[in-house]
Amino acid sequence: MKFKFSKNLEYQLDAINSVVGVFEGGERVEQNQKGFALSTVNIVANELDVEQSRILQNLQSVQVQNGIESAVEKIESMDFSVEMETGTGKTYVYLRTILELNKKYGLKKFIILVPSVAIREGVLKTIEQTDEHFAGMYGLSIKNHSFVYDSGKLSGVREFGQSPYLQIMIMTIQSFNGDTKVMKQIPDRFHGERPIDIVAQTRPVVIMDEPQNMESELSKSAINDLKPICKLRYSATHKNIHNLVYRLSPVDAYVNGLVKKVEVYGAETGVVGDFIFKVKEIITKKGESPKAKVELEVKDASGTYVKKEVLLKAGDDLGQKSKNNAKYADLFVSEIDARNGVELSNGITYAVVADTLLNKEALFRTQIRETIKSHMRKQRELGDRIKVLSLFFIDEVKNYRGESPLIKKIFEEEFELLKNKHEHFKNSEVGNVHDGYFSQDRESEGRKSQDVGTAGKRDKLTFDLIMKNKEQLLSFSEPISFIFSHSALKEGWDNPNIFQICTLIETKDDFTKRQKIGRGLRLPVDIDGDRVHDSNVNVLTVIANESYQDFAESLQKEYTDAGYTNAPKPANGRGRIEIKFKKVFATDNEDFKKLWDLIKQKTVYNVAIDSEKLIRDSVERIDHEISSSRIAVVINKAQIAIDKDGKVKTIYQNQSIGEALQNEVEIGNVVDHIANETGLTRLTIYGIISRVSNIGFLFKNPEEYVRSVIAVIQGCKGDLLVNEGLQYLPTKDVWQMELFEDFEGYTSSVIASGKSIYDYVLFDSDGERAFAESLEQDGTIKLFAKLPSWFVVDTPLGDYNPDWAIVKDDGDGQKLYLVRETKFGGENQTAKDVLANLRPSESRKIECAKKHFKTIGVDYKLAVKNDLSDLV
Repeated sequence: MKFKFSKNLEYQLDAINSVVGVFEGGERVEQNQKGFALSTVNIVANELDVEQSRILQNLQSVQVQNGIESAVEKIESMDFSVEMETGTGKTYVYLRTILELNKKYGLKKFIILVPSVAIREGVLKTIEQTDEHFAGMYGLSIKNHSFVYDSGKLSGVREFGQSPYLQIMIMTIQSFNGDTKVMKQIPDRFHGERPIDIVAQTRPVVIMDEPQNMESELSKSAINDLKPICKLRYSATHKNIHNLVYRLSPVDAYVNGLVKKVEVYGAETGVVGDFIFKVKEIITKKGESPKAKVELEVKDASGTYVKKEVLLKAGDDLGQKSKNNAKYADLFVSEIDARNGVELSNGITYAVVADTLLNKEALFRTQIRETIKSHMRKQRELGDRIKVLSLFFIDEVKNYRGESPLIKKIFEEEFELLKNKHEHFKNSEVGNVHDGYFSQDRESEGRKSQDVGTAGKRDKLTFDLIMKNKEQLLSFSEPISFIFSHSALKEGWDNPNIFQICTLIETKDDFTKRQKIGRGLRLPVDIDGDRVHDSNVNVLTVIANESYQDFAESLQKEYTDAGYTNAPKPANGRGRIEIKFKKVFATDNEDFKKLWDLIKQKTVYNVAIDSEKLIRDSVERIDHEISSSRIAVVINKAQIAIDKDGKVKTIYQNQSIGEALQNEVEIGNVVDHIANETGLTRLTIYGIISRVSNIGFLFKNPEEYVRSVIAVIQGCKGDLLVNEGLQYLPTKDVWQMELFEDFEGYTSSVIASGKSIYDYVLFDSDGERAFAESLEQDGTIKLFAKLPSWFVVDTPLGDYNPDWAIVKDDGDGQKLYLVRETKFGGENQTAKDVLANLRPSESRKIECAKKHFKTIGVDYKLAVKNDLSDLV
């Protein structure tokens, strides 16, 4: 395999040109060897012939071009920051920037400064992979012009200083950030000079890779000792930004499909049946009563129970605070004391507890099992074109490399149990498919194989495979596809084919969420080295040691703290666009006025339910669908979506049950609980519970059984409401045309339109885009509208916003006035198939809409093909 690189990715070119543009106006200077005072060698130094005032002007111009708000009035230092989301080619960008600066301005001396061995190895690997690519563009081998600083081979430093050619030195910050380092000593046979003084005389351009890890006073002082002509800082997560010239935020990268999408499997212990009341913190302020930050189980708007932190004070009603979760009914906060904790009205006091996860082995086993299952499913899906890799972050190295390695033991047991179900793995030896890289492995990294024992040789081979030989790791001839690490790979290292990341950490870990997902965001490559841009393939699964809600909230906080929400900066100067309502449609277009007269009518609905039929249907489904299950580790699965305003959203997918836990549960007033949740009478609920035949399951797992019963009853109730008990009646109220107004969208999610009532059509998916393009191109379509979010139909399940209003010529001189909902299925899927795959509430809303539009005489149905075949 050979990695292939594009030289025309616009966002990368913009990042490169932004840095180069800062020095615009500087003449190319051909440096000659010059003797410096106090130096016994001739040094070739960087020279940059451009005035500070011109650099300031250039910086301001570049920032305006890139949509960066600038308040720079003076160049305080020659530091310039580039922010690029992990996985979008940051290393490629700064390597090519080096070549451009050399080509345009004659700069020859560059230092790539990194904070860790892992990042250094990643840089070296990228240099190796891009060497042929850059040679074809610039006529030189970047590999032959670069080297790693080695304190044992100081001739490289002397060559760096004297060479009249391009020189790139790669260094870790630890190699020279102290007075005892060789770089700052006077070595033998070095003519009385310190190596760092020779380097400083070259006035190098310092490229800082992940500069947030070089913020200590010791590191900053060491970097200043290099006397750089300028510093170029590259990171996705800058701690301090200096003269920002380009930003490709995580929001930009996600929206533009430059990185993988993310889904989270949230692993939690004891989530079923437990009384959840975890005191996280007691907050005291002078002159105020103490408050407590407590984790409760709260019911959200969709009826799902989620763990959530709430702030409590004495007298608070827990039932109210938990949004009527019956577990907390009739419980109040009696007292909050900083020393003792929180006392509830039942007399029990809860102390502040460490934020740990219980049932360690059960949790780890469930997470490992889910990771292996996801890995094997992904490999089956991708076949022999793309090799899948999984990365595990573990709590302690001894759990993988020790005498009794718990995590390694669990992995091997679970792999053996699962492999026979998957053709690709059924003949695999478990010992061959996994290995690890840890910080301690660096000790053997530089040693010759004959100098180390068997374990050391294995460490060295693993180091080379994971850190250096990406092509081998991505080859199917290499059996290793599961990688274990502690923290050595948490930043700076990634691999394009990481599709699963699992955090096997007993306590909540200190990795940021962006660090966690960053190892697997890069778009994958196939066996030919080509990037894969299929959005259905490009999904990273994080198997987290926390709920998916907590994961999403933490990720949102990181984006908010970084300033990405509400007003994301557009990549490449592109971004928002104003979408204007064509007012001529409201005043002069007869087709639109006729269409609007038909669809603007509002309705009200009446509902009537046959109680006896509800009881019969509920009993039948409860007996058929509900069985006993364990109280266990539960994996809730959700897709993480980032909208164009930088807001993190979760789309719940499904749930799986893992290892059993030991928990005691109590049975409360079941009838009252179900009645409160469903809104039905106690008599109706008693009628259901008294007739079911599987009531024995209630005593095995009361909480889960009751919740399952509630879900079944709600489903039966919804079906009856929509299919038999719902009636729409017209009213005299209408939607006003004046509500149509201009709004903003993103250039990446619109197409220009001549037939729409707006000058651009906003689409939410590839299917909608194709549908809009078909409407635009079809000669029988006279006009159409993507209906705005305020145009809703009232239903018992909440507001419903239909997708499209269309005027079509039927070919016989008649106009058809249509409303269509679009949900695009597979090639051979019918509307019935698509409806069956939707969430029940979504499909029921569509059924309600059918009744509404039938009442007002409008042709409405579900369209599942984007070729307009569903319009008639």
